[in-house]
Amino acid sequence: MARSESISARMRGPFFPALLVASIAIAGCEPIRQTHGYVPADAYVERIKVGEDSRADIVSKIGRPSTTAAFQNDEWYYVSRTTTTRAFFAPKPIEQKVMVLAFNGDGVVQSIDRYGLEDGQVIDLVTRTTPTRGKRLTFLQQLLGNIGRFSPAQILGDESPF
Repeated sequence: MARSESISARMRGPFFPALLVASIAIAGCEPIRQTHGYVPADAYVERIKVGEDSRADIVSKIGRPSTTAAFQNDEWYYVSRTTTTRAFFAPKPIEQKVMVLAFNGDGVVQSIDRYGLEDGQVIDLVTRTTPTRGKRLTFLQQLLGNIGRFSPAQILGDESPF
Protein backbone atom coordinates (compact mmCIF):
# COMPACT_ATOMS: atom_id res chain seq x y z
CA MET A 1 0.00 0.00 0.00
CA ALA A 2 2.83 2.39 0.82
CA ARG A 3 4.40 1.88 -2.58
CA SER A 4 1.26 2.85 -4.54
CA GLU A 5 0.80 5.93 -2.38
CA SER A 6 4.35 7.09 -3.09
CA ILE A 7 3.88 6.70 -6.86
CA SER A 8 0.67 8.72 -6.88
CA ALA A 9 2.26 11.32 -4.62
CA ARG A 10 5.16 11.67 -7.07
CA MET A 11 2.75 12.05 -9.99
CA ARG A 12 1.06 14.93 -8.23
CA GLY A 13 4.37 16.70 -7.77
CA PRO A 14 5.38 19.86 -9.66
CA PHE A 15 7.53 18.00 -12.19
CA PHE A 16 4.88 15.71 -13.65
CA PRO A 17 2.96 18.40 -15.64
CA ALA A 18 6.24 19.79 -16.98
CA LEU A 19 7.38 16.30 -17.94
CA LEU A 20 4.07 15.64 -19.67
CA VAL A 21 4.21 18.91 -21.66
CA ALA A 22 7.85 18.31 -22.65
CA SER A 23 7.12 14.78 -23.88
CA ILE A 24 4.17 16.00 -25.98
CA ALA A 25 6.29 18.83 -27.43
CA ILE A 26 9.10 16.44 -28.36
CA ALA A 27 6.65 14.03 -30.00
CA GLY A 28 5.15 16.94 -31.99
CA CYS A 29 8.53 17.83 -33.51
CA GLU A 30 8.83 14.60 -35.49
CA PRO A 31 9.93 15.53 -39.03
CA ILE A 32 7.38 15.15 -41.82
CA ARG A 33 8.79 13.55 -44.96
CA GLN A 34 7.18 14.35 -48.32
CA THR A 35 8.02 13.13 -51.81
CA HIS A 36 6.85 14.94 -54.94
CA GLY A 37 7.32 13.90 -58.54
CA TYR A 38 8.32 10.66 -60.22
CA VAL A 39 11.56 9.15 -61.48
CA PRO A 40 11.23 5.56 -62.72
CA ALA A 41 13.12 2.79 -60.95
CA ASP A 42 16.33 1.43 -62.47
CA ALA A 43 14.60 -1.82 -63.50
CA TYR A 44 12.24 0.15 -65.76
CA VAL A 45 14.98 2.40 -67.15
CA GLU A 46 17.08 -0.66 -68.12
CA ARG A 47 14.30 -1.69 -70.52
CA ILE A 48 14.83 1.49 -72.57
CA LYS A 49 16.95 0.86 -75.66
CA VAL A 50 19.02 3.90 -76.65
CA GLY A 51 18.90 4.38 -80.42
CA GLU A 52 15.78 2.20 -80.84
CA ASP A 53 12.89 3.37 -78.61
CA SER A 54 10.61 6.22 -79.72
CA ARG A 55 8.60 8.67 -77.59
CA ALA A 56 5.57 6.35 -77.75
CA ASP A 57 7.71 3.43 -76.53
CA ILE A 58 8.97 5.51 -73.62
CA VAL A 59 5.44 6.49 -72.58
CA SER A 60 4.37 2.83 -72.57
CA LYS A 61 7.50 1.69 -70.66
CA ILE A 62 7.93 4.36 -67.97
CA GLY A 63 5.10 6.87 -68.35
CA ARG A 64 4.84 10.53 -69.24
CA PRO A 65 7.57 12.96 -68.10
CA SER A 66 7.24 15.54 -65.33
CA THR A 67 8.11 18.26 -67.85
CA THR A 68 9.61 18.73 -71.31
CA ALA A 69 12.09 21.15 -72.84
CA ALA A 70 10.78 24.71 -73.10
CA PHE A 71 11.07 25.39 -76.83
CA GLN A 72 11.66 22.04 -78.49
CA ASN A 73 10.35 18.65 -77.48
CA ASP A 74 13.80 17.04 -77.72
CA GLU A 75 14.30 16.45 -73.97
CA TRP A 76 12.01 14.90 -71.37
CA TYR A 77 12.57 15.43 -67.65
CA TYR A 78 11.49 13.10 -64.86
CA VAL A 79 11.89 14.91 -61.54
CA SER A 80 11.44 13.68 -57.96
CA ARG A 81 12.16 15.56 -54.74
CA THR A 82 12.00 14.47 -51.10
CA THR A 83 11.84 17.05 -48.30
CA THR A 84 11.59 16.99 -44.52
CA THR A 85 9.77 19.60 -42.47
CA ARG A 86 10.26 20.08 -38.74
CA ALA A 87 7.57 21.93 -36.80
CA PHE A 88 7.05 25.36 -38.39
CA PHE A 89 10.36 25.58 -40.28
CA ALA A 90 10.60 25.69 -44.07
CA PRO A 91 10.93 22.33 -45.87
CA LYS A 92 14.51 21.17 -46.35
CA PRO A 93 15.35 19.06 -49.44
CA ILE A 94 17.12 15.81 -48.57
CA GLU A 95 16.99 14.06 -51.94
CA GLN A 96 16.38 15.13 -55.53
CA LYS A 97 16.54 12.97 -58.62
CA VAL A 98 16.36 14.20 -62.20
CA MET A 99 16.42 11.88 -65.21
CA VAL A 100 16.76 13.47 -68.65
CA LEU A 101 15.86 11.60 -71.82
CA ALA A 102 17.24 13.27 -74.97
CA PHE A 103 15.69 12.50 -78.35
CA ASN A 104 17.19 13.02 -81.81
CA GLY A 105 15.33 14.68 -84.71
CA ASP A 106 13.45 11.47 -85.53
CA GLY A 107 12.08 11.13 -81.97
CA VAL A 108 14.32 8.22 -80.99
CA VAL A 109 16.08 8.10 -77.60
CA GLN A 110 19.60 9.47 -77.95
CA SER A 111 20.79 9.48 -74.31
CA ILE A 112 19.71 8.96 -70.70
CA ASP A 113 21.27 11.18 -68.03
CA ARG A 114 20.72 11.20 -64.27
CA TYR A 115 21.35 14.02 -61.82
CA GLY A 116 21.05 14.29 -58.05
CA LEU A 117 20.79 17.00 -55.41
CA GLU A 118 24.58 17.39 -55.37
CA ASP A 119 24.70 18.03 -59.14
CA GLY A 120 22.90 21.33 -59.23
CA GLN A 121 20.50 23.77 -57.74
CA VAL A 122 17.41 22.75 -55.83
CA ILE A 123 14.33 22.89 -58.06
CA ASP A 124 11.35 24.39 -56.28
CA LEU A 125 8.51 22.18 -57.52
CA VAL A 126 5.72 23.70 -55.42
CA THR A 127 5.77 27.19 -53.96
CA ARG A 128 3.14 28.06 -51.43
CA THR A 129 3.66 31.83 -51.57
CA THR A 130 2.04 34.48 -53.69
CA PRO A 131 4.38 37.30 -54.73
CA THR A 132 3.02 40.76 -54.03
CA ARG A 133 4.07 44.13 -55.30
CA GLY A 134 4.90 47.08 -53.14
CA LYS A 135 6.67 47.68 -49.88
CA ARG A 136 7.01 44.91 -47.33
CA LEU A 137 6.02 46.08 -43.86
CA THR A 138 6.73 44.44 -40.55
CA PHE A 139 3.91 43.71 -38.11
CA LEU A 140 4.74 46.78 -35.99
CA GLN A 141 4.95 49.03 -39.05
CA GLN A 142 1.49 47.89 -40.09
CA LEU A 143 0.10 48.31 -36.58
CA LEU A 144 1.57 51.73 -35.92
CA GLY A 145 1.65 53.05 -39.50
CA ASN A 146 -1.48 55.22 -39.34
CA ILE A 147 -0.73 56.98 -36.05
CA GLY A 148 -0.64 60.73 -36.68
CA ARG A 149 -2.03 60.55 -40.23
CA PHE A 150 -5.54 61.64 -39.34
CA SER A 151 -6.90 64.56 -37.36
CA PRO A 152 -9.83 64.14 -34.95
CA ALA A 153 -12.01 66.17 -37.35
CA GLN A 154 -11.40 63.67 -40.12
CA ILE A 155 -12.23 60.73 -37.85
CA LEU A 156 -15.22 62.18 -35.95
CA GLY A 157 -16.54 64.58 -38.56
CA ASP A 158 -17.12 68.37 -38.34
CA GLU A 159 -19.12 68.18 -35.09
CA SER A 160 -16.11 67.15 -33.06
CA PRO A 161 -15.55 68.91 -29.69
CA PHE A 162 -11.86 69.38 -30.52
